[in-house]
Amino acid sequence: MLPLYEAFIKRFPTPESLASAEEEEVLAHWKGLGYYSRARNLRKAAIFLVQNYNGSFPKDLDSVLKLPGIGNYTARAVLSIAYDLPLAVLDGNVKRVLSRYYGYRENILSTKADSELQKKADGFLNKEHPGDHNQAMMELGATICLPDSPKCLLCPLMDSCFARIHQLTAEIPLREKEKKQIQLSAEILVFLDKENILLVREPKMRFLKEMFHLPYGFIGQIPAEAYEPTPFFLSLKNIVIHPKPIGQFKHTITHHKMDFSVLTHQIKGVKEVEDLAKKFDVESKWVNFSSLDTEFPSSLASKVKKFLLYLEP
Repeated sequence: MLPLYEAFIKRFPTPESLASAEEEEVLAHWKGLGYYSRARNLRKAAIFLVQNYNGSFPKDLDSVLKLPGIGNYTARAVLSIAYDLPLAVLDGNVKRVLSRYYGYRENILSTKADSELQKKADGFLNKEHPGDHNQAMMELGATICLPDSPKCLLCPLMDSCFARIHQLTAEIPLREKEKKQIQLSAEILVFLDKENILLVREPKMRFLKEMFHLPYGFIGQIPAEAYEPTPFFLSLKNIVIHPKPIGQFKHTITHHKMDFSVLTHQIKGVKEVEDLAKKFDVESKWVNFSSLDTEFPSSLASKVKKFLLYLEP
């Protein structure tokens, strides 16, 4: 992942360069670096910095928290490490360390725990070296105070740690159970006009609603209304009389496991599809097969493209 990050920084080395770029270009360079919402927020934050701080990063917590996509943890981490401000961070690793050290029994994923553990983190902070302290706490949780089988004998806090002294490291911290995986089935429609492929941007979609993507819709058992196929997708399917299935693949987004079927349809004219998109207030465009990954910067595009490579003309 590091080479991808370095390439992203090389392309957008300053807030000004990121703020002036189109969102689609930013998303294309972000591919492989995590959730696309982070890239969007990063660009929005850069725009905010350019418009309000001449491209400089503010040096107080309240101002930083106004930046899009910046929460309490990120703000405190940046300000303590970059500016040496006495602000304690609280991420999952630090929560675990503090919970065990103080014998904290509340569910650490609760709002109450956020507030109470933040106070403990503030009191525990080495205010002379806050950046080093925060990095040490995060590293301690990541490498020593592990969720399972913590390495207590290597921990510098072992002599005063409540959980170690009382042999409660397996019970502390209390953690909420992980979200249950949601199983979904979906179809992707690949409309082909010679070497061009249809991409759409549909705000009503459950996923990918802010980027141009291949038309898709969930089928079979639908767990909630939010996953229902949109009227546009259903109307688009009606255009296709005999779609050609070319492959299937699995895909995961957060706690959703999806089985995708890829269907293709060669059209003789784009007008019917474009008119349908306008009817449902959906943006559409045709992109060349070779640029599919760039125009639709998601691993979904790469998976579909593998099937299209072997498609008979």
